[in-house]
Amino acid sequence: MISFELNDGIGIIQLAINDKNSFSNESFLALKQSIREAKDSKAKVVVLRSTSPGSFSLGLDLTTVSSMDMSKDLASFLELFYHNLTEIYQLPMPTIAEVSGHALGYGAMLALVCDYRFATSDIRFGLPEVKIGIQVPSFVYALMGEAVGYDLAKRHVLLGDAFKAKEYPTLFEEISETEDDLKKKSKSLQTKLKKNSYSAMKDTKKGILSVHKPLLDLVSEDVKNTIASIQSPDAKEGISASVEVRRPVFTS
Repeated sequence: MISFELNDGIGIIQLAINDKNSFSNESFLALKQSIREAKDSKAKVVVLRSTSPGSFSLGLDLTTVSSMDMSKDLASFLELFYHNLTEIYQLPMPTIAEVSGHALGYGAMLALVCDYRFATSDIRFGLPEVKIGIQVPSFVYALMGEAVGYDLAKRHVLLGDAFKAKEYPTLFEEISETEDDLKKKSKSLQTKLKKNSYSAMKDTKKGILSVHKPLLDLVSEDVKNTIASIQSPDAKEGISASVEVRRPVFTS
């Protein structure tokens, strides 16, 4: 489903949940385990990639969310949601997302918490949460703002429209025409990073994270706000509409 492997100093977290790589509580737990293995490994670089053609990840499994007992299950579900994002963000080694398929919602968030992102030109990438009545986390908005500028990030998260990689080129290290070319360019960066001193990269990344600590400080409020947001009438309507494949009708 989701696994970690170490090969010649390169750690790989493979997303192989289903054809859409959509996340449920079970897959959150599997990702948590893989991140822990990556953190404890001797990898100099960690790569996050999908084995599902056309989908890096299309976000949450909304069927699971729609059937969830909000009073009992939502808090622990969102704890895992944010835990995995912040743990990837804080991994001591450089991280690379190979976005060779569409990355929407949580899929886009997983790519945003990585240090480097490679994409193929035909992908769709975005944070469409407002279209289903859910807020975009401020932590995630801040990461996107750092990559593309806060005006562009604000425009995107308020509209919620997915975009092609070439429309926001500063979000990606490289944009390739084919998956083979993407992997080749990602491999080139992996090789360069692997030649560096691990201890020096680890200490440097620790310093980088200390500079960006205010971003992580946003997460505790994000958790509380997301719990409230998902339980709102608009979110319930938006999630139901997505599951039923229809246009939502919001009341506010």
